[in-house]
Amino acid sequence: LLAVGGATLALPPELQKSAALVPALKSNWLMMHVTVMMMSYAALMVGSLLAAGFVGLDVYLELTKGADSSSSTAGAIAENESMDGGEAGSAAVATVVSNAAALLPGRGDARLVELDSLSYRSLGLGFALLTVGIISGAVWANEAWGSYWSWDPKETWALICWLVYASYLHTRLVAGWRPRDAAAVGAFGFVVVWICYVGVNLFGVGLHSYGFLNGS
Repeated sequence: LLAVGGATLALPPELQKSAALVPALKSNWLMMHVTVMMMSYAALMVGSLLAAGFVGLDVYLELTKGADSSSSTAGAIAENESMDGGEAGSAAVATVVSNAAALLPGRGDARLVELDSLSYRSLGLGFALLTVGIISGAVWANEAWGSYWSWDPKETWALICWLVYASYLHTRLVAGWRPRDAAAVGAFGFVVVWICYVGVNLFGVGLHSYGFLNGS
């Protein structure tokens, strides 16, 4: 809705008028490629916003629970000083472990678990659609312009998007990063997708650009 509203209010009149497609766009790949790319952008932006929400909530919970856990741990250790040595040590260790576990992302707060799950699924779906969209665009480019890849600004930023979200999946599934750190990578992807989706079209120069802000 924001994109449609922006196009209606911000685009100059000449770009709002319908016109015949240029020869390169008269292809059966048009519907498939554009639809898949739009769906991928939507899924990635939603997933990035959810990842940003996860990071923000996790930081907030850590800050608010950190003070409580510190005071409760100190109280438990002081209370256990009156016990026997073995029992006091075991109770103190159990208290510290339980309090630390409560602070880990996804432990002790259902909202973190839900945000992490939704962002991961959305970004995974968006990444798969983006991959299909880039491949279909390359095939279409070869059919229309005789080259699979020409480092057009749109193609370059689509590749940057793919690398950012591939990094997110790698850090989450392979590298063993903390969920918050991996989610931060996913949240950063929102900026990259927005640049690719809107910024390149308005300011870039290339085969995919319909810019008017740069005077072209």
